[in-house]
Amino acid sequence: MSMPLPSALIYLLGFIGLASVGLLPLRSWQVLRHFLRSGAPPSLRKVLLTFAVLVAAAALWSDVQITARIFKCLTETYCGPGIASGWTYLAMLGVVYLVFEVLIVVLRRVGQVKAIKPAV
Repeated sequence: MSMPLPSALIYLLGFIGLASVGLLPLRSWQVLRHFLRSGAPPSLRKVLLTFAVLVAAAALWSDVQITARIFKCLTETYCGPGIASGWTYLAMLGVVYLVFEVLIVVLRRVGQVKAIKPAV
């Protein structure tokens, strides 16, 4: 059984998207709690928390929109132009989840950076 790379990628991202329907709200909550309790200086914590809220809100909004499309695809007679439209929607949700995780990792790294002491 050989599968072309684009099809395999759609299926892989689709399975990630399928899992992210439940994981994204949970991870958003965990991330926001992390940034609320972080030991970063107060000004940096406010900036990081603001960006984390924006990233989580955008990811959750995308999650709701794509999940509604998937629900319509499962319950109506017309799903999309191709027979794999459901997998395409799930793959889009998988991409949203992966981008969310990458942005959160970047924000956590920024929060861990120590101030550089100027050379004397």
